[in-house]
Amino acid sequence: IMGVAATDPPAAESSSTTIRRRTTLQTFSSPNHHGGASRSNRRVCIYLVALAPFVIYQFYVLRALTTGDHTSGCTERIANKLGTTIDSVIQSSPAITADDVSSSSNNDKYYKEDRPLPFSFSACLLVKDNNVILPEWLAYHYTVLPLRRLIVAVDPLSHTDPTPILNKYTSIGINITTWTDDSFWIDGWKPYEKKTYVITKTTTNEDIRNRFVHRQKVFYKMCLSKLKEEMRTWTIIIDTDEYMAFNHYDENEGEPTHCRKNETCAKNYEKSIRDGSHVRAKLDRSPSATVAEYIYNRVDGVFDVVDKPCIIFGRYLFVSKESDREVIQKGVEPEFNASYFHTLRYLYRAPLGTYQLGKPIVDVSRYDGMDMFNIHRPLRDSCTGNNAYVHNAAMSFRVHHYVGSWETFRQPGVDVRGKEFFNKRNIETTTFDKTTTRYFAEDANSTTWLTQFAKLVGKEKALELTQEIRIHEELKMEKVFLELTNGNQEYDWDRLNKKG
Repeated sequence: IMGVAATDPPAAESSSTTIRRRTTLQTFSSPNHHGGASRSNRRVCIYLVALAPFVIYQFYVLRALTTGDHTSGCTERIANKLGTTIDSVIQSSPAITADDVSSSSNNDKYYKEDRPLPFSFSACLLVKDNNVILPEWLAYHYTVLPLRRLIVAVDPLSHTDPTPILNKYTSIGINITTWTDDSFWIDGWKPYEKKTYVITKTTTNEDIRNRFVHRQKVFYKMCLSKLKEEMRTWTIIIDTDEYMAFNHYDENEGEPTHCRKNETCAKNYEKSIRDGSHVRAKLDRSPSATVAEYIYNRVDGVFDVVDKPCIIFGRYLFVSKESDREVIQKGVEPEFNASYFHTLRYLYRAPLGTYQLGKPIVDVSRYDGMDMFNIHRPLRDSCTGNNAYVHNAAMSFRVHHYVGSWETFRQPGVDVRGKEFFNKRNIETTTFDKTTTRYFAEDANSTTWLTQFAKLVGKEKALELTQEIRIHEELKMEKVFLELTNGNQEYDWDRLNKKG
């Protein structure tokens, strides 16, 4: 199989076909694209039939059929595999819609015209007073995934409203929907799982926490179901203090956790890194690389396992330990202050031999609507591995979990975590992370993800969407804390318990 660019469409073709033809993405075709041997065509057909059930690949399957010289029975076999007609798939495939194709987008200027991306990511996100760190989360994942569809659920105990921030990000091509409890809530059996449950001064932190966990499970279930209805594919389920990152090899990470006390295993792993055969050795280190391109290029077979639509990635703490300003400012445009970005400011993390419970991404096209088990392993046996802990050496990506400063960690009003939990999160055993240029520029010529974001949307727009919003939201949050602590003011529980 090799990549072949599509040709320009005839004038008489339909608009959907025009979009397919105009896109310069790679397609699957035979080496003898314009009339090779029948054996080559049969081999190509086998690949296409195997890929057809995956919504994420249907676009490329159809492109190969419309541009290649394949055996006459291949189209019929694919239609049978999908349980429909090929014409129906052509009309309904999400990869053919304007939402995912730069040439048909209303925000063309925010895409690199010389490198359209194969597909875009979605996300399900719960927020509660996260306005200070939300802009960076949006900008980062817009660039690195790329994130183009987002459903946000706002906690009813929030003192702040993320809507103005979210509205700004719709201007660069992210389709954002905001939900309240009325949009998704499903009652459970416990009192605190009822939508009408009222929090008072006597409510325990445990019950507040349990209610939050129930909200998480219900929201993620309804969000994934909604995205499946929209025929989306890969979706991240992480928090606003977490970032999906390339799992680059670290020279100092030690033996992989799955090889402990097995010297032969460790040596074979090290050899696969050195000779470039391991998936971690094939990761692109450039700031412009995207997760979507890596998945599309099928470097790591874990994304193609039919009965595993849920993939768990290891999660690693980045603590509040500071680095010198000249260090964090390397590779950052002078207009930007790296201190306003967690991913640039905090560079000390837990060793890769230690890890927290992982976090998932889910291909919603294969989601069957099951209830969420938990946020770390939501689809149980449909997730990779045997539990929510992940061997770091086995994965192409990982999740970076930032503690941040106390000012960004604390929560106004009801805060079930507190300063003690903040201090506990700041573990002492850490290592300086420089395994990816998205976070740390090793020299003056290298850049970070922020430079790439500025290239996509323009430097002025990038400043507005990240640093300027953060400064504004920090001032607003400080005002919220002052109002809550001034004159022994009591919480307005009626407002905090508002529904809808």
